[in-house]
Amino acid sequence: MAQRTSLAMVQTAPRTLEAQSLPIPEIDDDSALMRVEACGICGSDYEQYEGVIRAPMPAVPGHEPLGIVEAIGDRAAKRWGVDVGDRIAVETMLSCRFCDNCLGGRYHLCNDRRIYSYIPLSDAPGLWGAYAEFMFVHGNSIVHKMDKSLPAEIAVMFNPLGAGFRWAVEVPKTGPGDTVVILGPGQRGLSSVLACKNAGAGKIIVTGLAADAEKLRVAKAFGAHYTIDVENQNAKEK
Repeated sequence: MAQRTSLAMVQTAPRTLEAQSLPIPEIDDDSALMRVEACGICGSDYEQYEGVIRAPMPAVPGHEPLGIVEAIGDRAAKRWGVDVGDRIAVETMLSCRFCDNCLGGRYHLCNDRRIYSYIPLSDAPGLWGAYAEFMFVHGNSIVHKMDKSLPAEIAVMFNPLGAGFRWAVEVPKTGPGDTVVILGPGQRGLSSVLACKNAGAGKIIVTGLAADAEKLRVAKAFGAHYTIDVENQNAKEK
């Protein structure tokens, strides 16, 4: 590719983002380069920006990336089943792939895991976040091929939607007729409602605060059977 640098928003200190031009790295057989289409904004992005999360700086934030494969190594293409021009979503975690947790499918518990957007510029190649034109995709990444017909603003919801399914259905093994209580109607809580409804849960209950009135209304629209304002309603009585 002719372009040799990527514009990136670099967090250099709490509440400080700077536009910088970073070199685009060469890739090896196990890695890839993604041209970023969109990046979801996680609640932890705000905490990282505020300095609540003790993340290394300077670093490129953004760990819910959606984009197009710009370049890819042969082994990476075979492992992930994608090639140049394909649209991909990249999961947040980078695990070792070889420990007991990784081999058992619990890669999010890997003791050596790293997280995109929390890796500093000093760790080459630096483009470890999706607040940029391009993002480096490490060989240990978990990559999903995405349908190009989906609008980017819909496809980029893969992270909260996937979390809703994993947390509310896959991990607890939710099935038809089950009762599920979801604590909080944030984006992942609402995604959990959709996942539980799709799994056939018999009763879906969502709790929230008075300030969550609109989100609780959305939870009902998404399939929750009951919502509880824990500040103004007695959850046990209801």
